[in-house]
This record gives sequence, structure tokens and C-alpha cells, in this order.
Amino acid sequence: MPPRSRPDDRPRPAADRINLAIRRLMDEPDTGTRAQEYQRLLIAWDDATRSDLVQAA
Repeated sequence: MPPRSRPDDRPRPAADRINLAIRRLMDEPDTGTRAQEYQRLLIAWDDATRSDLVQAA
């Protein structure tokens, strides 16, 4: 389940779409291309679910 950081406590739609894409990807044959796409999707999921971060000086 994606993190719920929105004020109305609803999941983020982008994270839901990315989760679905990951699930579909895992049904495909294991190839180098699949591994690269999985890595790309994990980065996108991290970006979509990350709370607003304040960088330290």
C-alpha cells in the first residue's frame, strides 16, 4: 500500500499506477530489459511516494 501523506489521507495516484506497472512487468519473462525497466519503475515509485524532504545545509 502506498504511503498516505496527503491531507485527505488518500493514496497517491501516481504510486498506484507505478505499482500496477511493476506487477505487470513481473509477469513478463526475466530479461535484461525487464531488469532495467524494473529499476526505472522503482526509482519512479520512490519519487512518487517520498514525502517532501528538506535538504540539510
